[in-house]
Amino acid sequence: MKLLIRLALILAGSTAIPAGLPAQTADGMAAAPPAPAALSSNSLGPKIQFNTENYIAGTNLPGDPFRCTFAATNIGDETLEITSVKGSCSCLVVGEGSARNAWTVQEIAPGQICRIPVEVSTTGLRGQLIRTVTVTSNDRTRTNVILQISGVVWLPIEVAPEMAVFSFKPDSTNLNTQVLRIFNRMATPLTLSDPQSSTNAFSAVLKTNVPGQEFELAISAAPPASLPPSLSPAVIQGVISLKSSATNQNPLTISVFETISPEVTVSPTTLQLPAGPLVQPSRSHVTIRDNVADLAVSDPAVNAPGVGVALTMMQTNRIYVVSVIFPRGFEVRGGQNVALTVKTDNPRFPTISVPIKPMAGVPQPAQPAAAVQPAQTSLLAPAGPRAGLAALVATTNSPLLPPSPPLRANALPP
Repeated sequence: MKLLIRLALILAGSTAIPAGLPAQTADGMAAAPPAPAALSSNSLGPKIQFNTENYIAGTNLPGDPFRCTFAATNIGDETLEITSVKGSCSCLVVGEGSARNAWTVQEIAPGQICRIPVEVSTTGLRGQLIRTVTVTSNDRTRTNVILQISGVVWLPIEVAPEMAVFSFKPDSTNLNTQVLRIFNRMATPLTLSDPQSSTNAFSAVLKTNVPGQEFELAISAAPPASLPPSLSPAVIQGVISLKSSATNQNPLTISVFETISPEVTVSPTTLQLPAGPLVQPSRSHVTIRDNVADLAVSDPAVNAPGVGVALTMMQTNRIYVVSVIFPRGFEVRGGQNVALTVKTDNPRFPTISVPIKPMAGVPQPAQPAAAVQPAQTSLLAPAGPRAGLAALVATTNSPLLPPSPPLRANALPP
């Protein structure tokens, strides 16, 4: 009897599962643990709410910014993090003082408020404006919220176009006239009179189309009789002022610009090379164009050893291209006066100089893997400066250096 009772206890103990061990399936594998209890459906998490998502700035004068402050409230039950606030354009600034456009992560406890100041510049803008701000947070239902600022930039006196711009060739002598229209957008009539120019390069005549409401201003300009020699465009700036009955715009001023293209154009005006010795040969081009008459260009040279030059006429006596070939290992250090020079038959520009300078902060590219040179490139080049230049280009095996053009007139460089 005692033996039977002991056997029953042994069998019962072998079927019990200790609390600390996982249960097993019929094939001996560990059974999956029970799923954790589901989160309470009453948890809100972080939730963002704004006092407004569409701010209307109303009507403003040009230069008066739209300003508003959006208030973000955490109506959830966990900490809200606003990680980013970005405007839709460069005219929109977020923040104030030293924090302008430098948003840092903001943590808002439940029930607390975060203020987001926004300013929209209206300088140079007209009419209806709409700008947006994107607010990014950890609100799981509204990760990105787009806020809108809208308003109107209103001109009490509108000038169309806003300024007069003239462009002349260096040999121009004719007077050029542009007509600007002036509109009164105010409820009261407008009186304009006595147009005056800040420089004798311009003159203006005022005409009334609709009394008190609409006017025309004819502005005339002529190129100056003489200009000093220059390879850059000459710019003359002036202002036309009119007496106005509008107290906040008296006088009414209108900007005027006049540009005279140079007699001879050089592009680029400076050659720039990467800092440090060149790891492979490099080629640059300079275009010389006469905008008035025929021009003869000759004797291209660079005052540095090992640099090759080739002159090509692209349009007879008008357009030239100078190719400059810098050898491997060439370097221009800061302070060195290295330049490309050419001679011309124009007495106002007997010598044209193009400086060659290193590009600050631009390192050399990595040295490319050595390529196997074809057998014929090891032949000695014929004597003479032109042959030496041809040999320099021919022996270059670099994907950045295209084949050299023939050293003759009217040959298009690569």
